[in-house]
Amino acid sequence: MECLSAYARLVSALDAACDSDPLKRVLVQPHDDPDHDAVASAFGLARLLSRSGFAPHIRHRGRVRSHSLMAMVSELEIPLERVHCEGAEKIEDCPCIILDGSPTYSNAKPLGSPLLGVIDHHPNPGLIECPFVDNRVSYGACASIVSDYWKESGWEPDRACATALLMGIQMDTDFLSRRVSPADLDAHRRLFFNADWEFSTSVMKGSLSIDDLPALRLAAQEARIEGGIFFTVIPLDCTQEVISIMADFFLRLKEIALTVIVEAGGGRYHVSVRSKTSELSAAAIVRRALIGIGRGGGHDHMAGGVIEPGLYPGEESLLVRFVDAVEAAQENQ
Repeated sequence: MECLSAYARLVSALDAACDSDPLKRVLVQPHDDPDHDAVASAFGLARLLSRSGFAPHIRHRGRVRSHSLMAMVSELEIPLERVHCEGAEKIEDCPCIILDGSPTYSNAKPLGSPLLGVIDHHPNPGLIECPFVDNRVSYGACASIVSDYWKESGWEPDRACATALLMGIQMDTDFLSRRVSPADLDAHRRLFFNADWEFSTSVMKGSLSIDDLPALRLAAQEARIEGGIFFTVIPLDCTQEVISIMADFFLRLKEIALTVIVEAGGGRYHVSVRSKTSELSAAAIVRRALIGIGRGGGHDHMAGGVIEPGLYPGEESLLVRFVDAVEAAQENQ
């Protein structure tokens, strides 16, 4: 019997789920507070599903906290729609596909019903009960998985779609310098000259503003360094780029093995974590450090988390939590 490709299996599952719906509606959902890779993956899949005769729409919870992502959404005319009720559960009576996340995580609960599929690249998602699961933990970007679907379909993504997918890969792999698999390189090569790579480069590498300089200054001034951890709390409302870029930047210090940047000026406390080695997993450390006060996850080299205001333990206590989490990780090696 012929072995179906991943995309063919997804279409087959959707056909069965949409059997009674003449419109063949599908909800495509990136994780909450989506980043470039999540939005690009959702957009790329929605475009492909449209080619296959479905009627996809993209919904998400949370905020877009990135200047460059907002520019990407605007310039490429990505039909991304936010669900403004933060605690919203199911809002659509149609099959739901989650991208760049899993319903087993707290930041990717399905907005549609039934949950038909999960397409992800994060480790340890747990047991996922739905007809279609494609979790490729070796991939550096979820956008690379969606790019593979385009290849399997035999169609070429249009310029806007190719540009979005390219930006998703570039962001999650830090321009092919982090967690890159052969599949990511192949997807990047296929997309690059079909995409508007000049727009991609200018937006992705020009994502900071002069208004961000106070945050950069405070990050250095308020830093605490303990046991190879660079820890700093910034009492400003920053964009997602700022805390991510700082987490990457301070990791370049040769004495530092792990960076923890906390943005404490918004409605919630956003945490960005980076690690130099997979032996010191950023995802495992942020999950352990935020037990009982928030949620976190990601990859071995890069991860993030959120603490609700009423649960914030204070700067000193939070630092102790991360020190303890690192020590626990080192003991378990």
